[in-house]
Amino acid sequence: MASWLSKIMLCFFLLALVALAAGRPDEASGVVLQVLDGETFEVQGFGLVKLADINGPAIGTMDWVHAREYAMENLLGSQVFLDVDQRSGRNSGGAVCVAYLANANGTPNLNKNFNMMMVKTGFATLKDDPGNEFDPSRW
Repeated sequence: MASWLSKIMLCFFLLALVALAAGRPDEASGVVLQVLDGETFEVQGFGLVKLADINGPAIGTMDWVHAREYAMENLLGSQVFLDVDQRSGRNSGGAVCVAYLANANGTPNLNKNFNMMMVKTGFATLKDDPGNEFDPSRW
């Protein structure tokens, strides 16, 4: 009975490790070189990033301009840490990611989830996409 219990405990431990690894904001990192809009930007050494589970304003509107300006103020020239979606992969619009800003010591600041920052400031709306691995209710 004890060996069966230890096997079950080991399985739970391994499942917990897998769950923790799935939400790692250090899968990629780099400095933001260019901001295309409030939800798309380019990271040095990585390429285009499309923020997961948010929907920005329509291109060409004043809201789009404000969202882009906010993203530029917070991202341009800053280091970001990316949790890259493993389901959707990369496409021409960029890799779907959750982006975290860096702390002063160069580590990910889990309290500065840029996807959520865009929503909280009103520059984007939350749009949970079932096609990616992320769950915005856990942000």
